[in-house]
Amino acid sequence: MHLLKKLYINVYKFIVRCIYNFLSFFRKHDSNKVIIALYRTKELEGNLEYIYEELIKQMPNAKIHLVVGENKMNLRLFKEIVRLSNARYLIVDDYYLPIYLVHPRIDLKVIQLWHAAGAFKKFGHSTVGTKFGPTKDYIKMVPIHSNYTHVYVTSKHIVPFYAEAFNMSQNRIFPLGIPRVDLFNNKDKSEEVVEYMYRDFSFLKEENVNILIAPTYRAKGTQSESKDELTNTIIKISKLINNNIYIIFKAHPYMDKKELGKLKECPNIIIASEYSINEWMLVSDAFITDYSSSIFEFALLKRPMAHYIPDIKEYLHNRGFYQDIHKISDGEVLLSSNELIQWINSIEKYDFFDSTRMIKYNFDYTEDVSKRIVTHFISK
Repeated sequence: MHLLKKLYINVYKFIVRCIYNFLSFFRKHDSNKVIIALYRTKELEGNLEYIYEELIKQMPNAKIHLVVGENKMNLRLFKEIVRLSNARYLIVDDYYLPIYLVHPRIDLKVIQLWHAAGAFKKFGHSTVGTKFGPTKDYIKMVPIHSNYTHVYVTSKHIVPFYAEAFNMSQNRIFPLGIPRVDLFNNKDKSEEVVEYMYRDFSFLKEENVNILIAPTYRAKGTQSESKDELTNTIIKISKLINNNIYIIFKAHPYMDKKELGKLKECPNIIIASEYSINEWMLVSDAFITDYSSSIFEFALLKRPMAHYIPDIKEYLHNRGFYQDIHKISDGEVLLSSNELIQWINSIEKYDFFDSTRMIKYNFDYTEDVSKRIVTHFISK
């Protein structure tokens, strides 16, 4: 790492800590102040939305602040430090730079809801020294994923992997589930969502088969895990897909929107720019990804699913998995574009897929997850 960059990081961190320490010492602690940090999107959705709704029920006096973070060492971050200095709760579902730069006051609860179910591809401290991950020098200056007091995951089987990724003790990691799957068990809400979606999108018809495709995030440049991308393959094979099949493409939140331009030229590919991925799952007959953990949540619906992973050897070398793919997923493994085309064209409306084993391994709880988590971190 360049010497000037190291100097900048260390000076910036020193200033941030001084400001935080000064404010947290002199400002009165607010036991009802809750900060929810939005980073993946600028709107409240997914895990954070479900926890927000449950907080309102269980903490009617809560003063909830929604903060759109940039995770950049700039002037805007100082505003986040000011807000954080007298808070009781900080709730995140991803990387959140401000909390790694300070020594939090002892009464601050830092809740990590992590945006992915299960434990699939490696991240955090598990990738230090790999092509994808941070360097050891950077970790020394910015201890990423530090200071979490409560981490919530989907299964007891994966607690050790999160302990490794976050470089923390297992006794602060709780397998109580992932909040956003509450949608699947809320009959009234899920039916309402489906009704709205059928109204908003004309291609959602009884005679059409809808296949949801959600690729994982792919790093760029020197951190790239592999050269293969599901997006490019889908464009190439779109003309070979049966006429009654529509591809619903849900881009990763970090995907460059410019890359979606070519997809718009394909009449049978719909870019899912509205609604959450879990809402799109409700109207999808099958699911395809490469390495996205969303496949674990789709398994709860017991419909066909597949991994398109012709680059698996390269991906394993550059990033790695926590567990063998066949142990954690029962989805079909497709290694070529021909296999992908055949699998897509074989899907029929209302096909059933028995994912019972996969669900049992990856989830300890799938009902009332939001209520269970909020009750837990308020009381513990």
